[in-house]
This record gives sequence, C-alpha cells and structure tokens, in this order.
Amino acid sequence: MSQGPGGHHAPLGLRCTGLSVRYGRVRALAGLRLDVAPGESVGLVGRNGAGKSTLFRCILGMERLDGGEVAAMPSTASRAAFLARVGFVPDRLSAYDWMTCGSALDFTARVQPGFDRAWSDHLVSTLGIDRRARVTELSRGMEARLAVALGVSHRPGLVLLDEPLLGVDAVTHDGVLEALARLRAETGCSMLVASHQLGDLARLTDRVAFIDRGRVTESVATDELAGGSHRLIVRGATESWRPAFPSILVRRSGDAVTVTVAGGHEDAAASIRAEFPHAEVQVVRLSIIEACADRLRALETPAGGAASAGL
Repeated sequence: MSQGPGGHHAPLGLRCTGLSVRYGRVRALAGLRLDVAPGESVGLVGRNGAGKSTLFRCILGMERLDGGEVAAMPSTASRAAFLARVGFVPDRLSAYDWMTCGSALDFTARVQPGFDRAWSDHLVSTLGIDRRARVTELSRGMEARLAVALGVSHRPGLVLLDEPLLGVDAVTHDGVLEALARLRAETGCSMLVASHQLGDLARLTDRVAFIDRGRVTESVATDELAGGSHRLIVRGATESWRPAFPSILVRRSGDAVTVTVAGGHEDAAASIRAEFPHAEVQVVRLSIIEACADRLRALETPAGGAASAGL
C-alpha cells in the first residue's frame, strides 16, 4: 500500500469518465467527466439535484453505473486498495447511532487500514469531541466534528467531502476547516469538496467544477473565482443590446443591464463605451460566492437570452 512520509497515504487522484446513472426516467449523471489530479483539491458546485451526491456514491462503489468508469490515479491493485486510501465525510452520520463517540472511533480503528491513532487523538482534542457522548444525542455541530474524525483518521490520500458543514455553528465550522486544511498541508492529500457554503472553497480548493443535470459544465481556478470575476452595471445601452465580448451572464433590471465577466473587465468596459459613448458603466468586483452564484444562474438562462432580475 502506497504511503507517504510519516505513514500517511500518498496523494491519490481520481478520473471519472463518462459516468451515467439513471433512476427510472431520471438521468442523475449524464456522461459526467471529472479528473482530480494527485494532490489537487477540487470544489464541486451545483444546485440541489445536480448530481453531486450521486457522484460520490459512484466513486465509493455504492451506486450501480449504467455507463462509464471510475479510476484511481495512479492505479491501485484492487477496489479494496482504492477504498483503503479514501476518506469520506458525509453530510450526516447514520451508521453509529447506538455507539458512543469513543466506540465509533475504536470500531473505525479496527476496520480501517492505516488508522493513525495519534492523528485521531489530535482530531478528537482539536475538535472537542467527547468520547463518552452517545452519537444519537449529539448536536448537529458535534455530529459534523465526529464525521470528520471518523472520515480522515487514517490520513487518506483522497478525501471526499459531501456537504460536511451544513447547518453547523461558527466555531465548529472554523475548527473543521482548520483541521482539513492542516491535513492537506501535512499530507498533500487530494480532495473533492461539495459545498453550498462557497466561502469554504476559497480555503480548501484549487479549482471549482460546476455540475448541472449530471454533467460538469465548467472548471474554474478558485483564485479566479475569488478575485477575477466582475459585474459591469450598464445604464444607457439600448434595450436590445447584447455584449459583443465574452460574458458569463447578462441580467436586465429596469434601465440597467448587469453583465458578469471573468477577468478582462477593462476591455469589456471599453467596448461598451465605444458602442455607447454616453453610457454609465459601474464595475463591481465579485466575491467567490457572487461569482459562483452568477455561473449557476447562467446555467438556467436560455442561450442567447437574458436572465430576469432577482434570480
């Protein structure tokens, strides 16, 4: 089994090729393609029902594929060897309700190859987990802390995070992100992170993949999302105007047209002023939350059309 310095698993990448899954008439995944290079951290963003959780189940072998393949990079000797190097942190725990936190950790230590007791004890201390507490009596925040400790106590080479911080308090949120960031810094592990809390992606990921209707539609560097997207609010353009330059989203509200662009806002503003010399152009730099939201809005906007205000 491949391990890095200190006994942790070496970074493990992932290649998903043409994944297709159907539930009756519903196509949950429609030929999805996604690569995660060894040591890379990728965020996964999409509306509810876009296919994120189905993708995680496919990676873990919990879902029957109608087509496509999930492969490790580098390849592993067997499916069991692959899973031994993967850590999974779900949105909710379900299999440990009758246990205490301590017995759940001890059980995981017995069945998980490579379980690192010292690292697990560090997580228990850092995250403030009470080993005597019963899992069924935990608050949402404490449940999330335990899920992280159970999922990454073997210092996996690939960590899958499926909305692990949904509904937790601010202290838990910060503590869990700190533990995950430390794990990646120390081991160089790969990560695939699905989250509606888009600010988390700026701390944990190198790029963000957008998923819609079971397909990955776009992949963008996190740094670009966090600081390289802008909105141009234009007043004075004609009602039928459409930008001649590349844009992510065009929205109309009253007498204003808002155009979202990725980088190059100076050229976009110059193009507008050349076409409408008396137009007022206001440029707003977007946060990662706003940049992701506009890309998701664009997926719901008909080609060649403009979204209505307020979406």
